[in-house]
Amino acid sequence: MPSVLIIDDDKTILMLFQYVFSDGGFDVHTAADGQDALDKLAEVTPDFMLVDIAMPVMSGTKFIEKIKKLPVGKPQRKEIPFIVMTGENFMESGVNHIFQESPGFRAFVPKMTQPEQVLAMVNE
Repeated sequence: MPSVLIIDDDKTILMLFQYVFSDGGFDVHTAADGQDALDKLAEVTPDFMLVDIAMPVMSGTKFIEKIKKLPVGKPQRKEIPFIVMTGENFMESGVNHIFQESPGFRAFVPKMTQPEQVLAMVNE
């Protein structure tokens, strides 16, 4: 069964995406911020990640920067494919280059994109 790590501080978004991805055949792991996600990556290696940008404790931007710097013994985590979900205008935020330079980057999507559309993107 494929797995996904959904990283977002909005509990409603987490529950909605968890339901849709579980129904879509994924083993779903969730994290409320980037630090929580790093802790989860110590336990599991998901096949895909959905990453919010604006979160307390550790932003999605800092999270991606940290996984790019993981030790050589964990290269598979550096290359986990991910989609960035954001309510911000990512093209104007100045952080889009950080994600686009990451080997796992697949796309930016507005946070209000239907979860079924994101599931379809992950399944491509």
